[in-house]
Amino acid sequence: MDFPPSRSPQTKNEWGILVILSFFFFLFLVLELARQFTVEKLSVPFFLLSYAALLVIHELGHALASRIVGWRVEKISIGLGPVVKQSQISGCEIEIRLVPLSGYVLPTPRNLNFPQAKNCFIYSAGPGIELLLVLLIGLVVGFDALLTRSTDVVRIAAQSFCLAALWGALFNLIPFPQKGKDGTSWSDGLGMILCWKLPDEWYEERIEKSAQEGDPPTRAFFPKRR
Repeated sequence: MDFPPSRSPQTKNEWGILVILSFFFFLFLVLELARQFTVEKLSVPFFLLSYAALLVIHELGHALASRIVGWRVEKISIGLGPVVKQSQISGCEIEIRLVPLSGYVLPTPRNLNFPQAKNCFIYSAGPGIELLLVLLIGLVVGFDALLTRSTDVVRIAAQSFCLAALWGALFNLIPFPQKGKDGTSWSDGLGMILCWKLPDEWYEERIEKSAQEGDPPTRAFFPKRR
């Protein structure tokens, strides 16, 4: 969450391989869906669409948690590859990239009031919001309905969304590091563990760096949000 994830394709050859593989993947997917089509097969495109939507929701969960505890959100990046759209909202840089496979949020503390606990909360918010959505859908639709085979399109969409949410949440809770061109980032699970080992001096350096860039630190327990 503190650094961009592993790099996206850089060279024309790498992008060419990605485009070719993506083309054949979606071609075979369409052919398979068309062959002896049944409503149940819609679960595959529903899963893929849900994954892309949940990627946005996941990163917004990190950002929302950061604002709740009074931290500054410097950047929200969705996807990999070339930037498709870039904008600024309340001092936060937001960028949408071409391939919706991963994303990251760059939060910065604004005081030294329980920074480890706040950092842990921010890390947990991404998978937490996905699990919360599964719980809410289960309460509305019924957990038995989510686990029962169906030909109802709405129920299939709900099942696919919940499956994608569970997959994303559980995968991100696995503790593992990721190396990228800007440093090593942590999965949410690893961040929830290791953030407690970061000393106050580490958070203080982040505050000072942010202040030098024009965002002065605050002393209130819950600072006013911009």
